[in-house]
Amino acid sequence: MRIKSRFFLVAMLVASQAACLGFGVVWATGWLWHEFELVVHSNVVAQGKAIAHELAAKTASLDLKTVEPGTLDWEKAQSLCEQTLIPHEGFACLMRYDNGAMLCHPDLPTDPGLLRLFPGRCLLLRNDTSVSITSAIQDVAKVNRSVVQGKVELDGELHVMTAYGLPELNAVLAVYQSDYSIELFIASVIRPVMQVGYVLTAFIVGATALITIFLTDRYETGLAEANARLENEVQKRTCSLLRTRNAVIFGLAKLAESRDRDTGGHLERIRSYVTILATQLAKTNQEIDQHYVADLAVASSLHDIGKVGIPDAVLLKRGKLTPTERKAMELHTVLGSECLSAISRQLGEDDFLELAQKIAIAHHEHWDGSGYPNGTQGKDIPLAARIVALADVYDALTTERPYKDRISHAEVREWIATRYAEQFDPSVVEAFIAREKDFARVSESYLKKAQEERSATNEQDTEIEPAALHSQA
Repeated sequence: MRIKSRFFLVAMLVASQAACLGFGVVWATGWLWHEFELVVHSNVVAQGKAIAHELAAKTASLDLKTVEPGTLDWEKAQSLCEQTLIPHEGFACLMRYDNGAMLCHPDLPTDPGLLRLFPGRCLLLRNDTSVSITSAIQDVAKVNRSVVQGKVELDGELHVMTAYGLPELNAVLAVYQSDYSIELFIASVIRPVMQVGYVLTAFIVGATALITIFLTDRYETGLAEANARLENEVQKRTCSLLRTRNAVIFGLAKLAESRDRDTGGHLERIRSYVTILATQLAKTNQEIDQHYVADLAVASSLHDIGKVGIPDAVLLKRGKLTPTERKAMELHTVLGSECLSAISRQLGEDDFLELAQKIAIAHHEHWDGSGYPNGTQGKDIPLAARIVALADVYDALTTERPYKDRISHAEVREWIATRYAEQFDPSVVEAFIAREKDFARVSESYLKKAQEERSATNEQDTEIEPAALHSQA
């Protein structure tokens, strides 16, 4: 599974850590609770036994002869029970050895009815067996023991009880400690530990989350900066390579153009025209984007690269071409395509070369199929070639040549419009009409530039002639 989101990564780390720590806290507190419970119960039993022995010793020190209610000795025993403080809401009492009837209890002053109870008959639970308290104490007396311990249920509540036999007084000394109170004591100690554990878990998880966010943010920032530097470097190198490629391509195209001196500036104008047309068509054609327009502008320079293979006698002929010469001239589309195809085979697949090849082979095809070299028609003609076809014709008609005059923009506009859906793609013609002012502006700017260059050349020739005559003299 790939993690793409920083939030998801942090959430997974926090959740996994929280789960592990939470499980650890629960397990640790559960184990601690169990172990602490064993220790506390062991201490309670030992404490109960110690208190029972202590009370038995105090009873013996009182030199009691009887503990029958109403006697002076009973009052001493009752006072001893009232004054003895037993932990865990406990109490000490005396019951008859023979029948288990209540003799002394701390609450007798407020509840005399306790004397009618027989607590000694309650079942003592120990070692998975149950027997009455009096029976248990009588049984251990047979083996010269005086203490029994276990759990007793009083008024629906369990108590840990330690019974000490006093057969000489016909009494049993009992020490009770509330089991519920013991559990509350255990909980009062363990629960704060649990809470501290949960707080520490939350703190650790929160701190880990913050540290993780900080580290990932630092890492992402550093990575983003490194990527930005690499991207900028790649962009610079790519732009440098593209500039080099475009310069070489344009240089080769100019080399081919230089064989026909009558077409000066043709490539520059074609690049401007196809850029205008492609930009307009991009508004309604999703096939055209910014990269397509840029590649088309450069690739259009190679549309006549095949003319390097046309003999000068045909390429530079001033008059009308014969049918044979016309066929030879038309071969420049095939020659250009084959040249670019050979380059593509060396370099491998390349969108730019593919685009240039389509332009070279098809920029003289007509929408109605009357063009050359293959008679391709309609949308079977590559879009790039359809765009270059109109731009090429417009430039040829609006440019002055030794064998023809320049035709005005308005006349060329009408001429192109009449060949709507015949020679030219209807959508390309519509784009031309929509941007004809831009076409006219480009044409006029290059015309003005050419006139200025001719004027400068004439002035230089005028300055050179007197100097040449003077040197001859």
